[in-house]
Amino acid sequence: MSITIAPRSSGLPLDRRVRLAVWVGVLVLALSVAVGLFIQVQSRDPSPPEGIPRAIAIPALYATMGLLAVIGALQRRPAIVVAAGLLCFVGAILSIATIEFVVPGIVLIGLGSGIGERPGRRLREAAVAAVATVLVVSAGVALLSMTEGRCWEAAGSPADPIYTVIPCGGETAIPGEGSTFASGFDSGDLTVRGGISEAVLLASALGLATLTGRGRDAKRVAAAG
Repeated sequence: MSITIAPRSSGLPLDRRVRLAVWVGVLVLALSVAVGLFIQVQSRDPSPPEGIPRAIAIPALYATMGLLAVIGALQRRPAIVVAAGLLCFVGAILSIATIEFVVPGIVLIGLGSGIGERPGRRLREAAVAAVATVLVVSAGVALLSMTEGRCWEAAGSPADPIYTVIPCGGETAIPGEGSTFASGFDSGDLTVRGGISEAVLLASALGLATLTGRGRDAKRVAAAG
């Protein structure tokens, strides 16, 4: 009778790092929702709606960072996890409301270095992570640069205002005159064109990260079998 002693598994620390990276990615997703709620609360002042809701478009950038972290962790791809962490750093400088993304960014960079990877794939993985990073940054640039300024008036009741976009540079109605109770000029309003550009670039980043890791998943399952 022979007894086979299985070698001690070294995968437990790796699994813990993977699970923690996934949870940090989920935390980034939760923070992106919190950013959307904050933007929604701050935008209650009288103003016509933008072409793309800011409370959705801005959090979409951060949600993509969280999804990249989750994808990279589940596929055991440290370069993707580190890229998500670096993007959190970049996103943290957008405003005071996004400074909290620095902490998950630090954690993701630290965890990414401990997730297994084949040495022969490092160059390819680094290239994929770099392209995904550029796509996410480009999405933010497109969203925040393809903006427009507009002048407007608000009539009717403050509880249910009717907004009218008017030519800038002309006479502006005095609030309280007639049925108009507010007027103003908004610079940097988000546009549909910017929102579509952002969506395409973010989807491309997620698609690149997901599709380039499918072969890794199949090989891992085959090896486990």
